[in-house]
Amino acid sequence: MLESPLFIVIEGIDGAGTTTQGDRLCDALRRAGRTVHRTREPSDGEIGQLLRRALRHQTTNRLDARQVALLFAADRLDHCRNEIGVALDRGDFVVCDRYLGSSLTFQLIDGDGEFDAAWVRSVNQPILTPDLSLLIDVPVEVSLARIVSRGKPIERFEVAETLTRVRERYLEVFNHENQGLGDVHIVDGTPDATTVAAQVLEHVLGVVARRRDSRRAGA
Repeated sequence: MLESPLFIVIEGIDGAGTTTQGDRLCDALRRAGRTVHRTREPSDGEIGQLLRRALRHQTTNRLDARQVALLFAADRLDHCRNEIGVALDRGDFVVCDRYLGSSLTFQLIDGDGEFDAAWVRSVNQPILTPDLSLLIDVPVEVSLARIVSRGKPIERFEVAETLTRVRERYLEVFNHENQGLGDVHIVDGTPDATTVAAQVLEHVLGVVARRRDSRRAGA
């Protein structure tokens, strides 16, 4: 059985397989005897629901990039207080699709120079720091092929030019601006889903092992 719970975030461009890999990780953790709380951002809380409507342009007034970034921050604070923190306190592993890394990526692209990463970080305080953030990285052509295979209408962030900008920004965040993301790793998302899931689980078990070793060293 695995030990104390972890807060794990899965990030990636659209079509990278973040939801699939999050679900597979939850299944693996449950098989190992852990209780798991599965969640996402925007959250399913009241602010998250408002944010989803805003992103679909279903609000009375269209929100600008700064307002959307503030809504994401408010939703994240609510998410931490009323869902993620509660789950961790009861001993659950938490697996979340998207978190601060997404805001440092999508909101900066949306803002197009209106604000910077320092401002995004400032409005996202205080929040819980993940134990592990994983970026499932795939080339844009792979992402597009997967999106097209869904048979659903193409959304704003699902065109090649935007996907390229998002991928480049994600890599920049994970390689150079990863403060507050916990232990970070970039996972090659191009192999089959089972192979990628094995890589994801390996990183999770690595965090568990390092935490166990740290406790033993301090004993």
